[in-house]
Amino acid sequence: MSKVGEVLARMRLFDGMSEEDLQQVEKLVFVNRFNGGDVVCREGDNSDFMCFVVRGKLEISKRGAEGKDVVIAHLRAGDSLGEMALVDHEPRSASVQATEDSTVIVLTRKGFEHLRKRSPGAANVVLENIARLLSSNLRRTSAQLAQYMLPLG
Repeated sequence: MSKVGEVLARMRLFDGMSEEDLQQVEKLVFVNRFNGGDVVCREGDNSDFMCFVVRGKLEISKRGAEGKDVVIAHLRAGDSLGEMALVDHEPRSASVQATEDSTVIVLTRKGFEHLRKRSPGAANVVLENIARLLSSNLRRTSAQLAQYMLPLG
């Protein structure tokens, strides 16, 4: 397995995937590098890719109620971003910027569609893991939101 394949094997979105299927994924991704301060994507952009952070740090921000950007997450090696872009075809829900020199592995929607055709089982593993990740994120967000809500009654 190549270095890219080894990195993918450690990513949560590929948990439960066979080595053969990981080799299929490896053929469909590419490596991209960002310098500190580079914008990976902007909130509202039409975008069709997700990234797996190999090294460095990325910051996710969202436009707040007063029009100012609010940092909502920091990503490090092993984290991913843009999962919703593979699922819902909607514009980016947040902006992402490299806060230091960073390396990511990119999977485009087109690459994912090739995976679905070549290895439907592998695509299902990715989708199940995306569903788990999004569910976990939603639970965390709901818990944070509840702290700002007024009690009933």
